[in-house]
Amino acid sequence: MVEELDEAGHGGDGALAALQEAAETTDAKRFGLAMESFEPDDYREIVRLAWRYQFDVDRSKFRREMRELQEHVSEQILARLELNE
Repeated sequence: MVEELDEAGHGGDGALAALQEAAETTDAKRFGLAMESFEPDDYREIVRLAWRYQFDVDRSKFRREMRELQEHVSEQILARLELNE
């Protein structure tokens, strides 16, 4: 995963920085629990997936891997909810 992002060079680094900046400026009152559930590797994974499949006409692989990432983050959110109860 990291080596794919390394191969992307400055573009991948810029995409990751933009994604992290967007996350930092998101409404924490509305999305705080979800934001806290994302780990740095989750952001890198989003950029890696987008980079890998950006020119692929068949979007099914991209959607499948994004759903897997969504499931992973959803599990983290649910775990945080259980801790807060």
